[in-house]
Amino acid sequence: MFTVLIFSSRMIPAASKSFFLTDLVAGREYDLCVLAVYDDGLTSLTATRVIGCVQFTTQEEYKQCRSLHAQFLGGTMIIIIGGIIVASVLVFIFILLMKYKVYNNHHKNKTTKVNNVCSQTNGSQSG
Repeated sequence: MFTVLIFSSRMIPAASKSFFLTDLVAGREYDLCVLAVYDDGLTSLTATRVIGCVQFTTQEEYKQCRSLHAQFLGGTMIIIIGGIIVASVLVFIFILLMKYKVYNNHHKNKTTKVNNVCSQTNGSQSG
């Protein structure tokens, strides 16, 4: 077992007979000391006196079989949403490529061929 030293100062009213400790790690050994804080009459400074110490160990956390439904559902939803985004981007790119290909082929087929060309002049004859 480990001995964990946690310095946590918490002011408790003098009338309190109990208090509640939170955020303790399962399966660890703790030393808890209670100090009294008072004004020293001689030096008019704040002094402390140890009221008592206790050593205790928290219970081991039991590995319980829990349902992984929430984690599975969250991960699945992320994969589904990501797949939808990727598929929609690929469809968009495919549509753009098809439009580009159709536009280029259509433009090449519409070229006009000129066989007979007649030119028109303004009637002046230069010699």
